[in-house]
Amino acid sequence: MTGHKWDAAKIAAWTFPLFLLAAYALGAALPLPARLLPERSYLAFTRGASAAELKAARGRAREAFLVLPDRLFPLPGRDADVAAYEPAARLLPERTNIQAVLADLVAASGDGWKSTPRRARLVMDESPGIDEIAALDAVARRVAWPFSLDLRPRTEASAILGLAYRIAPNDTRRTFELALSSRLRNASSIVVSAGTEAASHVLWRGDGETLPKDLVLRLSAESAALETGIFLAVAGNGMDERRRFDLAVESAERPRVLVISEKSKTLRSFVERLYPADRLSPAEAALRNLRAYELIVIDGLPLKRLEPELRAELLDIARRRTGSILFAADSPDFGRRGDDPELEAILPVALMPRELKNIPDLAILILVDVSGSMFGDKLSLAKVSGLELLRTLKPGDRVGLMLFSDERRWIYRFEPNSEIRAAPILEPLRAKGGTDLAAALDEGLALLAAQERKERHVVVISDGVTKPADFAALADRARSIGATVSAMGIGEEVDRSLLERLASRCKGRYYAVRTPDEVPALLFEDRKSASRPPFAEGNIPILALNGTRIANVGGMAQYAASEPATVLFANEFGDPLFASREYGNRAIMLFASDLYGGYTADFFASVDAAGAIKDRLDALFAEKPLEVSVSENARGPFVLVTSDALVAPRILITREGESPRERSFDRAGAGAWAARIALPNAGRYHAAVIDRGSAIASFPLASNPGLAGIDQGAANAVLRILSRAVFWCHDDRLWLALFFAASLACTIILRVKR
Repeated sequence: MTGHKWDAAKIAAWTFPLFLLAAYALGAALPLPARLLPERSYLAFTRGASAAELKAARGRAREAFLVLPDRLFPLPGRDADVAAYEPAARLLPERTNIQAVLADLVAASGDGWKSTPRRARLVMDESPGIDEIAALDAVARRVAWPFSLDLRPRTEASAILGLAYRIAPNDTRRTFELALSSRLRNASSIVVSAGTEAASHVLWRGDGETLPKDLVLRLSAESAALETGIFLAVAGNGMDERRRFDLAVESAERPRVLVISEKSKTLRSFVERLYPADRLSPAEAALRNLRAYELIVIDGLPLKRLEPELRAELLDIARRRTGSILFAADSPDFGRRGDDPELEAILPVALMPRELKNIPDLAILILVDVSGSMFGDKLSLAKVSGLELLRTLKPGDRVGLMLFSDERRWIYRFEPNSEIRAAPILEPLRAKGGTDLAAALDEGLALLAAQERKERHVVVISDGVTKPADFAALADRARSIGATVSAMGIGEEVDRSLLERLASRCKGRYYAVRTPDEVPALLFEDRKSASRPPFAEGNIPILALNGTRIANVGGMAQYAASEPATVLFANEFGDPLFASREYGNRAIMLFASDLYGGYTADFFASVDAAGAIKDRLDALFAEKPLEVSVSENARGPFVLVTSDALVAPRILITREGESPRERSFDRAGAGAWAARIALPNAGRYHAAVIDRGSAIASFPLASNPGLAGIDQGAANAVLRILSRAVFWCHDDRLWLALFFAASLACTIILRVKR
């Protein structure tokens, strides 16, 4: 019998090292007790925890960090005294946020960390949400670290575990629920009131014995009474506390319109006469949460002078479609094409006159006289005129640029204007030689005739002092190829007669240029009124969509409607007075005049005109039917929206001074969508529900500190995480070390047993 036992032991002694070698070959993980690893602790504590509590929670971990909303703060060494923890205690947030822990654990999965395995411990004074636990669990599995969650609830547990309420548009009364702690069974006085502490309205009064069996108070009150929140006062049997909670009730008169203006705050625009509105300067608006407003009015502010922060917010609102924006272009300073391409891209108009935008591309021949007679200021004026002319052309216009004296030099042979860089060539030129305008015009017309453009034009920049030639024949030739000719007479001594005859024969114009100030900003009145100014003043008729005259304005911007854009009112040339680009129930709009009656007194006095504008703005505030229920516990608000029309909703949370938070809803049943919102700070936020690219509803959302309830699913998940105390090591070297150790041990055992 003994021999059989010895045979079994002998077989085991030989096979055990082979088992370890096989485990090494297969790359199996080796289970080790987690306590053998050095500890790294994260302390997620909330405001009110003392330095002594932080030191006690830190324990003997080699490394420890305080968890802040955006970073980890290193804690003093394990042998430091309590005073060393005071700076950390002063940094504690109102509500924990474990994003920094997740980021640190992900970073820990790098090669440098794999060589030094650790066990991670998260210490919290409030329970994490089930979504946070899932995230922690996933990250811990990814880095293969043993992870433990150490919950140390504060001794002064809240009297309220959680609260719930429903938000509906235009509700005058709100129903809400309060889930109370079981310790209130011992209270001799419990009072729930609304209003202010000075003038409160009692909603419920009783004691621990009169509380409902499920400890949930179901109450209701007029919404106006709940705007300042609800108050819970508990007394008796060692309890004496009073707490305020916010149910996110806002006044029915809360401004939903923001006017951003540099004008006096005593003035009231047409929009402000229609709706309650806040009025802020651009600097003030840059610090405000613009997404809390459904309509933002940019009151005549030049686009190129907008505050960078304000500009970024407007672009984000337009991109997310969380609100509507109305631009008022009440002066020539509002903007020109190129002032701010990103903002221009969202406007319902292009910042240039309508005719200039719509006319066909042009082939233009520019002849610049650089002969000796142009010496001095004349040549300088010619250069300025040529460069100014190029700036007035469209990018797609084809430009032929020739310098001439008694010789000819092509600078550009009809290239797109977007590719023309004439300044470096024109600026160093010097006047020399004789003048032969006819030869230059003859050669230029030959190349111009070959250009495939519906419109051809010639501009001669010269003093007109040239060799005699048959200019009448050249004019006839220009007309035969469909080209018009304009001339710019440079300086005081100019052959005006020659240049005027040449221009008039070719249906062009003559411009006299004596100083740089006389260089026309736009040269083509002869091109179908292409040179109309961007802002016109005078008695301008305004037409409705059906073409009927509805009113007059004294001044308006003359811009071109973009595609796609809806034009509600326009002048007789088709320039929109009110244009909008629609995005569901949101819009980007432009009113091409003032909103105060300076130019528009007759327009806003018209019942039809003012009524149509009001109807369009009213539609921006129309809310689709959407039921919103909010419940809140220690981990923040839980939002449930109900609507059969939702496809893939998202929720956007914003507040002044904080980055926007956006996350998707999870489907919670037929027509129901749910989202848990982790908010790091207490107070009022603004929420917008976005679906199919547009905000369909918005509402205030409160984050209340001091709640103690947790989700049952979170409690169960905590128990699962707490049970993990094994580290599965994937270091192949340990298997080899065990193999050699086992082999040596077996050899010794076998020799002893021999």
